[in-house]
Amino acid sequence: MAEAALADDLAAERSRALRILLGRPLVDIELDVDDFHVVVRHGAWLTEWFEATCGWSLVVDAAAGFARLAKRSARVDVSRPLRRTRGSSQPFDRRRYQVLCLVCAELVRHPVTTVGILAGAVGSQADLDTSRKAERSAFVDALLVLSRWGVVRVTAGDVESFLDDSTSNALLTADTARLHRLLTSAAAPSTLPDDAPIDAAIDALLAEPRYGEVASDPDSADWEQKTRWVRHTLARRLLDDPVTYLDALSPAERDYLANPAGRKWLRDRVAEAGFELEERLEGLMAVDPEGIATDQQFPAPAGNAHQLALLLIDELTDVGENGERMVGGLAASALRRAVDRILGEHPGWARSHREGDGPDLLARQAVDLLEGFGLVRRTPDGTVVARPALARYRSGEPVVSDRHALALFEDRPADDRPFADSRAP
Repeated sequence: MAEAALADDLAAERSRALRILLGRPLVDIELDVDDFHVVVRHGAWLTEWFEATCGWSLVVDAAAGFARLAKRSARVDVSRPLRRTRGSSQPFDRRRYQVLCLVCAELVRHPVTTVGILAGAVGSQADLDTSRKAERSAFVDALLVLSRWGVVRVTAGDVESFLDDSTSNALLTADTARLHRLLTSAAAPSTLPDDAPIDAAIDALLAEPRYGEVASDPDSADWEQKTRWVRHTLARRLLDDPVTYLDALSPAERDYLANPAGRKWLRDRVAEAGFELEERLEGLMAVDPEGIATDQQFPAPAGNAHQLALLLIDELTDVGENGERMVGGLAASALRRAVDRILGEHPGWARSHREGDGPDLLARQAVDLLEGFGLVRRTPDGTVVARPALARYRSGEPVVSDRHALALFEDRPADDRPFADSRAP
């Protein structure tokens, strides 16, 4: 009995550590000492698990006080940009990404510097004009993100004061161990030719040579390599994406899931990570009942876009004669009419989005949110098409599950029913 209880406690602690790293791939001892110690305690096991399950490398540096999981997505996901730490957390634009990369490159060479010296060095490479506030803002946003990651520490002065005064200064110290671990590409950028076209450079940084050409030509690889690629891509999708639809998978991935042994392998990995697996006709979802691996939630009281997204659900779904919820779509014009009607029904709400292109901006943000959670998709003509998992939601009085308040789906046995056959709590 005692041995069984000890084994259960060990499994629970390891699953918590897995979800901590899935939610925060860079764990800092100074930000959360308890989570960091959990990861360190199981570092060897976690490293082996992530390599075997997802093909991700994990570095646990107890002396330096950080753990870094080098996550690689199963697909390029533009819905999750890096966001600013100031204000309303707007996404990084192209200029900020450029400045961030150059700041990192400069800090590798000069880990102890000042804001003024660093801005001057970056300016010589990227024409950073510190006389313009917009340019200083991009520079400060890059530094603040690095500070949040524990890569840069401000030992004197204030970085944000540089926003209003270009003569303001601060002393910076970079943690080069963390800095070198930020990139997760198999090829170092320094190995690429200086004259490499942008598209070719991106392809080289995204490439994973260990899988060969199996992604584009599964028959070109041997059984072991093909199986490794299928397992890793499926695990990456299921553990890192909100929902995994079967129609988005390759034939090789669908074949693996159709095999009882393949489905069991995936179920076991999901269970080890402490997720609850929903298996439906259209796809799969791994739900974290404690929300540890969840960095964004929906629904959530997080502003006008979240509220509009929830209200649009009833516009995108319908209830059939048998009570089954069905998914539909909205053309661009119908979407705008729905937003106008909602704004009219709630005159005291979203006041900053009522003039000019405000309603269109709010609609775009709401649809972006739904698309990021895999609940809708856009067609080339601007139509918003609901995806099956959207039928799990409806606006109305909130009902909290007695067992799992954070679960997106009802707690039911896995079967082949579609996502749309029942409604979410």
